This record gives sequence, structure tokens and C-alpha cells, in this order.
Amino acid sequence: MRRVRIGVIVLVILVLTAGCLGGTQSETPGSATSTPTATVVSGSPTPTPDPTPGETDTDEWTSTERAAEIPDGDKVVSVENRWNRSVEIRIRVVREATNETVYDETATFEPGADREVYSLADADPDGIESFRVIATARNTTESVTLETNACYGNAYVEVTDEGELYPYYAIC
Repeated sequence: MRRVRIGVIVLVILVLTAGCLGGTQSETPGSATSTPTATVVSGSPTPTPDPTPGETDTDEWTSTERAAEIPDGDKVVSVENRWNRSVEIRIRVVREATNETVYDETATFEPGADREVYSLADADPDGIESFRVIATARNTTESVTLETNACYGNAYVEVTDEGELYPYYAIC
């Protein structure tokens, strides 16, 4: 009786694990593996490749590839004080080509202050020009240079939560 019981258990285990113990299923006799093949379904949509970056159906320019070649003097210099103390900040904007100061102002910024202080459009840039934004606060001077092209965004001068002077700008 014990042999019959063991035989039944072995048979049940073999039946239950039959699909798990072998190799791979083959489609042809003697083949060790099967190779998946694509099935063409009638009426399936044909994939359309994405356009090359910068290309559209209407040939409209959409990438940043040529942005550095397009003049855009509509840039703003903003100041934000994220520190918990008032800070006196001097902002100067210098036209790099002539070293001309086009803006020079010192103001006190209260905690939480966030405002635009200058627009490069006021300097009447001639095409694409470089302007250096120089910030001085708390015995520290830092600067960034931005260009009047479509790739550059606005310039920002921030006093961080820790009281550090941090100028930066947006770019594509």
C-alpha cells in the first residue's frame, strides 16, 4: 500500500510539473529552440517614424538647434531674496562689446522680495550681443554673462536661504 501511495504522489508531481521540467517548446521535430516570427495582421496600422529633430510636416522650425542664431533682446534681470534678512544688492549690467555700463543700481531687498530690476531691451541691443550681469552683496561679487539670442532666457540674482549670492540664467 505504501508503494502505491508513493507511486501516486510521484505521478501527481510529474503531471503537475510536466510543462516546467523540460527545455523549450519546439515547433519542428528535432529543433532545440523555437524562433519567434512576426505575425502580420490584416488592417494593422503601419508605424510612421518620428520626424527628424527640427522637422515638422509644415517645415516649421521647432528645435533649439538654431536658437543661438536668432536675435532676442527681450531678457529680464530679476532679483530674489530668499534669506531671512534684508540685503543691499548692487546690480550692474555691462555690454561686453564696448564695456559700457547700461544699468547700475543699488537697492535693499527685504526677505521674500522677488522683482524684475532691468530689461536688456532697454539697452537696445544690436542683434546678438553679450551682457554681463554683476551682482554685489554681503562683500561678495558674482557675475553671469548672457546673450541676446533665442537660446538664452532671463538672468536671475538670488540670495539663497543661507545668505549666499547666487546669479544664474536660463538657457536652452
